[in-house]
Amino acid sequence: MAQGLFESMLKEKAENENNYNILSAGISVIPGMSPTPEAISVMFEQGIDISQHKALQLQEDLVKKADLILVMSNTHKDYIKTKFTLAQDKIYLLKKFAQVGEFKSIQKTDENYEVVDPLGRPIEFYRIVARQLKENLEKILNKILEENNK
Repeated sequence: MAQGLFESMLKEKAENENNYNILSAGISVIPGMSPTPEAISVMFEQGIDISQHKALQLQEDLVKKADLILVMSNTHKDYIKTKFTLAQDKIYLLKKFAQVGEFKSIQKTDENYEVVDPLGRPIEFYRIVARQLKENLEKILNKILEENNK
């Protein structure tokens, strides 16, 4: 869902979307697997078609090429940092990266910045996660576009 949302936002906001390469890769996926019917439905509700997306296993070449790696959980972050030491300075929790520079009155731990994987949950939970992703990805895209326009 995150890749579909981010690509859709990029098309709307970026002057040249071809300057960016957005990939979604997992740490424990079945390569080639399609999104869940719930994910496809929730994205379709937002006018985004992810039905042709195929799961991709995170590999070293992808990590090397990446300028930024955004993850949903500390488990993902810790695994990637351990397996791919070259990722140390470019991996962030998605929600935490989105809020860098924002004033927050409540002290948050990294757990507060996690996005819960909706796999195996009802479609309404997918909608909640999609809203969280959209809200945070909009902030991230604005930061990226601002940085690249300097």
